[in-house]
Amino acid sequence: MRLPAVVSKLYKAINSNGGVTYIHCTAGLGRAPAVATAYMFWALGYTFKEAHTLLQSKRECFPKLDAIKSATADILTGLSKKPVTLTWEDSSCSRVEISGLDIGWGQRVPLNFDDKSGLWYLERELPEGRYEYKYIVDGEWTCNKDELVTAPNKDGHVNNFIQVLDNSSSGRVSLRERFSSDDPDLTPEERLRIKEFLEACPDEDL
Repeated sequence: MRLPAVVSKLYKAINSNGGVTYIHCTAGLGRAPAVATAYMFWALGYTFKEAHTLLQSKRECFPKLDAIKSATADILTGLSKKPVTLTWEDSSCSRVEISGLDIGWGQRVPLNFDDKSGLWYLERELPEGRYEYKYIVDGEWTCNKDELVTAPNKDGHVNNFIQVLDNSSSGRVSLRERFSSDDPDLTPEERLRIKEFLEACPDEDL
């Protein structure tokens, strides 16, 4: 979710630094390569696969490609959000939190408790996309069996997930389907719209 704002910061830095800017994250394997790939795809005219292949030829890394595709669609569909409510049913526990979702696995959001229904709940607005998350009930990480769950990942972990879609516009749906393909490309008009977004995006501390 932070990718468009970060790439905007990079775009402006490159334009003001004579075309050169250094990008880094903790290990230089995930976030920084994702920013570089998105910049090449959005601003330099590469197709998605060309940008990723070029980056891999310079440095073996593991950017989250689906996140870049989703961020591309987010910008082109106006970064609209839809309300989502997640619930946990257990009136005997003292604290329920959620991690993952749109905040990452290093953060937690507390749920509110409704005395009348006996439910813990979280109301949040999310852009279209697929979000994995997990509940933390009195300090114990767990899945909600009444919500969608992922298949086990390579470490054997299973998470809840939610797919946020806006079906009000067939054009928005088809655009997101196009950017979920293996090698999506941008039309000249779409690339111009993204560059205008990167230039207009307000500067902020990231």
